[in-house]
Amino acid sequence: MNKYYSSHRITDGKWEIIVWIREDEDFTHEPAQRVDLRNLINTHYDATPLEMARAILDTVLHAERVQVDSFSGKGVYVER
Repeated sequence: MNKYYSSHRITDGKWEIIVWIREDEDFTHEPAQRVDLRNLINTHYDATPLEMARAILDTVLHAERVQVDSFSGKGVYVER
C-alpha cells in the first residue's frame, strides 16, 4: 500500500515550516488547495520550534510530519 502526502511550505519573517499531510490513495494534486497555517503561526509566534511543531501536528488534520526552522538557526523535524 502506497502512502501519498501533500506538502505545504510557509515562510514568514521568523519561521520556515513544511507540513506533510497524508492523503487518500485516490489523491489528485490541485494547485489551489492549501493549508492555512497563518493563524496558528501567529498564535504560537514566540514558541520554540518544537512547541510550534507539536501545535501543528495536534491541530492540522492528517498532518504526519512537520519541519520547523527558525531563521535564527534552530529547527526540528517531527513525525507522528
